[in-house]
Amino acid sequence: MYGIYIHVPFCIRKCPYCDFYSVASSEDLRKEYLLALRNQILSFDRVAADTVYFGGGTPSLLSPEEIAGIIALLRGRFDIEDGAEITMECNPATAGTAEFRGFLDAGVNRLSLGCQSFQEKTLRSLGRLHSADEAKTAVRDAREAGFANISVDLMLGIPFETPEIAERDALAAAELEVQHVSAYLLRICEGTPFAEGVPGIPDDDLQAECYRRFCGVMDAAGYRQYEISNFAVPGYESRHNLKYWQCGHWLGFGPGAHMSDSVRRHSFVPDIRSFIDAFRGGPVPDPLSLMKDEGTVDAEEYIITSLRTSSGLDAGVLQERFGSSLTSEQISFLARCRDAGLAETEGEHIRLTREGFLVSNSILSELI
Repeated sequence: MYGIYIHVPFCIRKCPYCDFYSVASSEDLRKEYLLALRNQILSFDRVAADTVYFGGGTPSLLSPEEIAGIIALLRGRFDIEDGAEITMECNPATAGTAEFRGFLDAGVNRLSLGCQSFQEKTLRSLGRLHSADEAKTAVRDAREAGFANISVDLMLGIPFETPEIAERDALAAAELEVQHVSAYLLRICEGTPFAEGVPGIPDDDLQAECYRRFCGVMDAAGYRQYEISNFAVPGYESRHNLKYWQCGHWLGFGPGAHMSDSVRRHSFVPDIRSFIDAFRGGPVPDPLSLMKDEGTVDAEEYIITSLRTSSGLDAGVLQERFGSSLTSEQISFLARCRDAGLAETEGEHIRLTREGFLVSNSILSELI
């Protein structure tokens, strides 16, 4: 089964740490984007899909009617499974109960709320538009609107963070009884204001302790860590994101979106004018010719993404899908990781422990 990703490239204001492609929205630009998106979708052959994901940018800047139109188009073009997971990212500053009801009626059944933190000082340092109370209210409003599958995005390694702050954020998420929590480490990306310098970033040891404390709260609250940065009530793991970590296949639509057929990856340039111009005239016969060839999905990529998950690397899958086996040097290195408490082995499965997750970049760099 395929997943379908829709990139909605509009934001009210760019956050100073964000390197995802987005632009300011206007009514005319939104109309042009929606027409180009329609034509791009109609350029692709029918496939069966069981997930749809609206990412951004800020998808909740589109109206419920516009989201409904996209979902209807997808259902008309592709074989969308009954009970498909349909996720939409949402900024707490852009929606309330009425909008949430509209998105639910449009066909969205999973919300991912970009809360980032429940601490006022932290939200100000991140340049977020919403307050801590507004973030909590958004969760409650979404539940009141009828959403039974809610995820919140939080951040770790943020300016002036302490283990106590990380613990408080985790507790706030658990107390809101959301089904899913993502807790990503802040990345300082080139081209962002944060790349020019930001005070108060905790050092590696402090970040590690923040991560441990956050994970500890998630464990105690009954969430299962199924990926290095993701926790879920059992049964509420993100089906769409698992396609990325398992080197599955998905179609990606919109400027800056990526797609993969499990063999090769392609992406569209992150530029909305180029996107609109490419698909202004209607569907095109060879849409991949308008996209960048990102290369082959290979064994190395599978090793990297699978070891991000709690299920880990399956040597049998590595051999079956990629005709590749771990080398004696890699097996020896993983044995040392196991002896150091950084990895576990069970049959053909190799997985990193939580302490291994903390140094996963070093482990993966050495491994590949």
